[in-house]
Amino acid sequence: MLKNKLVKEKSKKKSIHPLPIYRLFPSIITIMALCAGLTSIRYGFDHKWEHSMLLLIIAAFLDVMDGRVARYLQVTSDFGAQIDSLADFLNFGIAPAITLYLWTLHTIPTKGIGWGFVLVFVVCCAIRLARFNAMLHTVKERHPWQESFFVGIPSTIGGIMVTLPLMMSIEWPEIQLMEYPKSIGCYMILIAFAMASRIPTFSIKKLSIAQDKVALVLALTGLLIAALLIKPWITISAVSTLYILSIPISIRIYYKRLKQHKTDII
Repeated sequence: MLKNKLVKEKSKKKSIHPLPIYRLFPSIITIMALCAGLTSIRYGFDHKWEHSMLLLIIAAFLDVMDGRVARYLQVTSDFGAQIDSLADFLNFGIAPAITLYLWTLHTIPTKGIGWGFVLVFVVCCAIRLARFNAMLHTVKERHPWQESFFVGIPSTIGGIMVTLPLMMSIEWPEIQLMEYPKSIGCYMILIAFAMASRIPTFSIKKLSIAQDKVALVLALTGLLIAALLIKPWITISAVSTLYILSIPISIRIYYKRLKQHKTDII
């Protein structure tokens, strides 16, 4: 009995050891993104739309960074994946939907319609994230070439794209897009269904670049950053439009490769 007790105490002491602070960096970045997304809602209540959109973009940037940092430091974990997914649900599901409701959807005369748009978008975002989490455990069932495609629009991109009318109204207030809440609601539904759908879209993180094109890509990246600093809303609107236009191309390429893969098997 005494021997067993000593063994248990020894194993307990071994399990309690200091955790290197660098292992927490990805989760810290995720929490920063969570705080940014939540605060964007707060500025929405104050009708400070530019501040709200800026914080949403910061949340998107941090969302991209936390995964990269985790893989670079080799500290990926199930805990990190779960907290990242929960942060994405708030930042790119709840936050943009609530902000759009506060901006214009609440003005729809028919009671409850505006809130219905919010509910549909949030539910579709939850479906998108739940499917992504489930696919993490079935990744072996996908072929290597399929890793170059997302299934549906990623929640981060969807959360930014759905606020495109608000960003455009910040840059061009004379357009007065907020006077068309039903149209914005329909656009919101399209983005929501695109997230929850199984439409194949390009995965940028899986794209490869030829070595002789690296300098060109870096130069274009610098140009994009400069445009974001000078005219952020126009730049994000342009990039979002290009992404929307790329979806039919991604669908065509995906099913062409799928057909070729089936032919190779036969």
